[in-house]
Amino acid sequence: MKYFALTAVLLSTSFAVDVEAQNLTLATGSSGGTYYPVGVALSTLVSEQLADQSVRMSPITTGGSAENIELIARDEAQVAIMFGIYGRDGYRGIGLREGRPPVEGLRSIMSLWPDYDQFVIHKDYAKTGTLSDMAELGGAFSIGPRNSGTEGTTRLLLEAVDIDPENAFSVTNMQYNAAAEAFQNGRIAGMSAAGGIPTPAVSQIFSTSAKDTVILEVTDDQVEQISEATDGLFARVEIPAGTYPNQNKAIQTIMQPNFLAVHADVPEEVVYAMTKSIFENLDVLHAASSAAKVISLDTALDGLPVPLHPGSERFYAEQGITIPDRLQN
Repeated sequence: MKYFALTAVLLSTSFAVDVEAQNLTLATGSSGGTYYPVGVALSTLVSEQLADQSVRMSPITTGGSAENIELIARDEAQVAIMFGIYGRDGYRGIGLREGRPPVEGLRSIMSLWPDYDQFVIHKDYAKTGTLSDMAELGGAFSIGPRNSGTEGTTRLLLEAVDIDPENAFSVTNMQYNAAAEAFQNGRIAGMSAAGGIPTPAVSQIFSTSAKDTVILEVTDDQVEQISEATDGLFARVEIPAGTYPNQNKAIQTIMQPNFLAVHADVPEEVVYAMTKSIFENLDVLHAASSAAKVISLDTALDGLPVPLHPGSERFYAEQGITIPDRLQN
């Protein structure tokens, strides 16, 4: 690959490595979501901790998971944060990547946090307070940035419960922050915001418009339909009361795992060092976003949709963690 050359072996005790400069690009998401602040913190952490090895990681803003899998496929990013379903479908060349070549070089580093699917609408459009209200919404609704993971999963979830976005509302593609502002100004009826909680753009809405805002609940029957359509990748989850300003009751919705992905061609010693540095400095990621506080070694393998990179696999083996067969190279 074109982005670096490794010329020596990293020592397990000191991490001392003699390498040429390695410039890694980390694909994140939009500035109003969770991916971007965590990606910035992660890039800073890796660059500082591995400076002696001349490893530098730079974050870039993107449309999210859908764009990120393409960037990995084209080797325009070597590391990325993405939804589990985009990792699974991208690696296999199915579902959301149907008709395109599988990204066979995709590997996992670690599980991150659950991604909550939040359908935020104005209360005037909420008849039942459930996802069924999307079927006759009528107004303009942002399904996320164009070609983003949010757009892809929003369409997937609605179609799983027999709702056609094109017939149900005026489809709009907006970045999270822009959508939140448009909602507050009455220009759109709602927005889809998939992310760790609290999601900054949703917090922005609730800070000024809580009494006019509803996050739709996903019923048990709808959870079953969605789970069946996604081979169990999505699951029930609760947004606790008080997650957002003036949110007085818990909300039942659905989630999927996020994970940190890497290209298989990044050298084993580099990914090993990255993984070790991340888990030795988890406080940095925990401080970047409330959603990231759940990241831990105990949950590092939860929900991973593609095999581990050999560097991460070696680190976990050293920690005494049993690697499932499906995650082994």
